Amino acid sequence: MKKFLTRTLSGAVYAIIVVGSIYACRWLDSLLGKIIFACVFLAVGIVGIYEYVNNLSKKGVACNRPMAYIAGIIVYLGMVVPSFQDGLLSLSAIHTVFAVGLVFAGLMPVMFLTVFALQLWRNDDEPFTTVGHTLIPSIWIMMPLALLNEVQLLGAGLTMMVFILIWVNDSFAYITGMLMGRTKMWERHSPNKTWEGTIGGALFCIVAAILVGPRLYPFIQPLGWAVIGLICSSVGTLGDLVESMFKRYCGVKDSGKIMPGHGGILDRFDSILMTVPFVLFFVTIITL
Repeated sequence: MKKFLTRTLSGAVYAIIVVGSIYACRWLDSLLGKIIFACVFLAVGIVGIYEYVNNLSKKGVACNRPMAYIAGIIVYLGMVVPSFQDGLLSLSAIHTVFAVGLVFAGLMPVMFLTVFALQLWRNDDEPFTTVGHTLIPSIWIMMPLALLNEVQLLGAGLTMMVFILIWVNDSFAYITGMLMGRTKMWERHSPNKTWEGTIGGALFCIVAAILVGPRLYPFIQPLGWAVIGLICSSVGTLGDLVESMFKRYCGVKDSGKIMPGHGGILDRFDSILMTVPFVLFFVTIITL
């Protein structure tokens, strides 16, 4: 009972933070809402980087920790800061934000190349392995979270739907898997995941997208929402499998302990990280 209450409370706090940051732009000033959203998911990304490098250390795999954080933060800010200009009225302020964005964007390749250059001074038998693990958090964690800010610019309802569909897919895949699961999907990486559960989660996800999507974000037709539901279920499942592969590689059960009863940030955001770029790409294409 205590474990259930802990898990429920932890999940409630998680939901409040996510929903609150998504709708802050409606409840507060638009620019302030953008900043709150960006800061919340920057913090999520930083914790995600910590979990990544910390679990690698348990495996005995090296990476340049300071550069992993620096590169990740610069990638995030370089992609997010320029979007703030839309919420500013002062022309000088717009120019300032745009200039800051250009600086961060220019620093992104500089950071990547610096990570390579620093290996020349490190006594490392696997320099390219170290470089790869130093830069992966920027690509796997920070870039999708930065793109989530672009989804938010299209509409809070769209962002909320992405989270809802991931939650629906995960919940009903679990329930369907328990009731009907027989055929293992990818036992090497996720022993409990079954094809029956995955298909069940996908069906419920698509139905939820068609029924709820037009209410929260009416700018996409039901057929478009059906495709988004399919994207969230299929790509989200792949994201879950990728994170499971990472945990098995590191020999850990959970990516972290920041959410009692749920695990770490990577455990909660694995599907989101993989799904967001695909959803943003699809929505951009159909709204051209």
